[in-house]
Amino acid sequence: MKPPEKRPPTTTTTAAAAAAAAAVVVPAMPEFRDWSGLPELPLSEVLRHLLPCLRSVYAFAAVCRPWRRTVRPSAAIVLRPGVPPLLLDPRSRGVSAFSDLVLAQPLAYQADLLAEGAILMSASRGRLLLRRRGPAGGEASIIIIDALTGGERRELTLPSPRFTYHYAALLPNHLLVFHSKHAFFSLPFPDPNPNPPSSSYPNWTKHSLPRSASFVTGVVEFRGRVLGLTDRAQLLEFRLGASPQGHTVQVLPADGLPDATTFDRWRFGPRLAAAGDRLLLVLFMLQPKWTTFYIQQKRRVKKVAVYGLDFARMRWEEVENIGAYSLFVDCAGNSAAACIDVGSCGVEENRVYVAAPGCRWRSFPPGWEESPGDANNGLFRSVRHRQLWPSLTWVYPPLFY
Repeated sequence: MKPPEKRPPTTTTTAAAAAAAAAVVVPAMPEFRDWSGLPELPLSEVLRHLLPCLRSVYAFAAVCRPWRRTVRPSAAIVLRPGVPPLLLDPRSRGVSAFSDLVLAQPLAYQADLLAEGAILMSASRGRLLLRRRGPAGGEASIIIIDALTGGERRELTLPSPRFTYHYAALLPNHLLVFHSKHAFFSLPFPDPNPNPPSSSYPNWTKHSLPRSASFVTGVVEFRGRVLGLTDRAQLLEFRLGASPQGHTVQVLPADGLPDATTFDRWRFGPRLAAAGDRLLLVLFMLQPKWTTFYIQQKRRVKKVAVYGLDFARMRWEEVENIGAYSLFVDCAGNSAAACIDVGSCGVEENRVYVAAPGCRWRSFPPGWEESPGDANNGLFRSVRHRQLWPSLTWVYPPLFY
């Protein structure tokens, strides 16, 4: 029997088959893909690979709201540890970086901080907090400025013009202002009311500080907790929602530190920094104190000491190696930051970088001690008679919080 004769397909059949195959192989695509629906894990990996370029991180956040929401949970784990802080110079009104990889060229600062006639209280969560005195007997105010650009600005009336406010800090939902070692004020921030009356005064709440506490000079967020530090290196914990109100702030007893008379308390430190799972403390140790009947010695810093807290024993232990971390201490901004594995940005690991009046910055190994002829000695000599503002200040953009 002959096999069935094979006939070439007709033109109509061939066209129909080709159209069907095309419909299967190349499905119809929408003109624009919904990029907002991508899973969080790959987005986080993309964000990691964009570091340390600040412009790329901002471009990532500008794609859509879900991408921007990915940035905020990654701030404390990915962004801040992976990018060294920028250096703001109020005199030249510019912001510069350690490396072109972070910022290709300096940014012009929109705010003239010298013309504000205000005093910097802190650099906190990507913003500068400045205190402005009112006219004699008039209202005092706090000015909140975008630390990266100086563009965003808000001014709030302080509770009373009679107080001498020495420090302020931002938390995710509150603004804290300290005026003595006995009490401080808090204010919901940002304001939960999106359209507050222009004539309304801020609704400040007064809180008491423990009797044994000294002046609060620093507040940091660490592993879901809000910790504070006093000028005597006392460790505090803040719980603004605690009840009764007397439990808002508690002293966390910790041993292992030298006496408060042996380290600088106002010009340089002490400074607290969160370095991953470690809480680090920087102390600037002073020369021994001595006086004669006619002369009192001006004591210089002789050592930069770094301590880590053992939470199990609640004991500070001095360390001379902080591994791949680098610490950045801001004297004028009353703050400190920690970065890890940022050698590509021109930063050395296991170093403490200090920004202070009279110099761009200086770096020290943990445990550095003064020695004759050391160029770093000049930092501690030149600051003795200088005001802490205007001074170069380490800053992060608000996007990183």
